[in-house]
Amino acid sequence: MKWLAALVVLLMPAVAAAHPHIWISQHVRVISENGQYTAVELEWRFDPYASEDEIPAIDENHDGQISMIETKALADDMLPELNKVGFLTWLNTGAPDFRPPQLPTLVARIDDPATFTPPDWNHDDGDKDAGMPMPENKRVKAPEPHSPRNLVYVMRFALAEPAKALTITTFEPDDFIRVEIDKASLPAGCALDKHPTYKSEFVKGKPVFADRVTCKLP
Repeated sequence: MKWLAALVVLLMPAVAAAHPHIWISQHVRVISENGQYTAVELEWRFDPYASEDEIPAIDENHDGQISMIETKALADDMLPELNKVGFLTWLNTGAPDFRPPQLPTLVARIDDPATFTPPDWNHDDGDKDAGMPMPENKRVKAPEPHSPRNLVYVMRFALAEPAKALTITTFEPDDFIRVEIDKASLPAGCALDKHPTYKSEFVKGKPVFADRVTCKLP
């Protein structure tokens, strides 16, 4: 069984990249027990454009839902691939930063109608400025017409050790995938700012600094 799920594109050659092609709204949840954080949950809502590219390959019976069987097949295929790039995420419970320590559990769903629609943007923006024009056969093609909906991944990562403070930063350095925190979804005790050094920079001199969520318990 072959899956075309969205983040396999991270393995494509740089010449096929653009600025950005995929937009993700990330919701962060922190799980605590006995006054310490024990896990973090990342919810990725893919933009409707990218979602329509990927949903047909995942929703094999085309019923508009992702079944447990379809989710398991997706997890078996995607989680090892995402693990190779550290799930695009850095965590910190003190020092230094580290990648999620183990594979997460995965729940996948389809939000129909869409609950996340990003601003309009040019999927080929930046290619010309970077001197890397997109080959015609690699250009993003419009998906089949459908009412806007989102492919959603919910990944829960257990921390290796409980902690009183936790920071989460998710970004893709080539800006092929733009990840932005949904500000309205921030948990209690958490604040949002920009990471001072982590950034996406497809076009040299035009950095997009990564969103950083910092959570603290009393």
